[in-house]
Amino acid sequence: MRYDLASYVYEPINGLLERPTGIRKARKRLISQAKGRVLELGVGTGLNLPLYRNVEEVIGVDISRKMLEKARRKRTEVPVKLIQADARSLPFPNKSFDTVVSTFFLCVVPEKERVIREIKRVLKPNGSLLAMECSPPENRAFRALLSGISVLTSRLTGTDFRTDLPALLRGEDFDVEEERLVNGAVRLIRASP
Repeated sequence: MRYDLASYVYEPINGLLERPTGIRKARKRLISQAKGRVLELGVGTGLNLPLYRNVEEVIGVDISRKMLEKARRKRTEVPVKLIQADARSLPFPNKSFDTVVSTFFLCVVPEKERVIREIKRVLKPNGSLLAMECSPPENRAFRALLSGISVLTSRLTGTDFRTDLPALLRGEDFDVEEERLVNGAVRLIRASP
């Protein structure tokens, strides 16, 4: 499985990209907004797990067994439960979570609209989706470059930098606030149903 293979290089690559771009600080700021019972989609190797504070618990979901094995090694200050599951069909009852977190997951998952409907289903009425995702950059040259790269990455890894996640969320009746980072190539999103 491609995500099992990615588990070996995921953290080193993120480390190289996040510090110089300010994404690491933005990740910490995003996670600090989580509250109550938290569902993290695409928990991966657990990069966010040590950042959670003042939440009841974190349920981390990932389709990759290898990613979850690495996530289990992370030290945390809050209770964490990790589950192998597909975000397109979450194994949780309706209205189960106060916060759903997605960092660089919705830009790689297939059937994004289906996943967004699942997020809406499991969020409590006053709940929030907190997301940090790839998006089309503001700069035309950068956008053209990433669009070309997306043709390749979407086939290899599912990553598509052309996805306008805020538009998809609005299409599913979410209220959306967004902040653009890295020349618009990354967006911090807070959305509620």
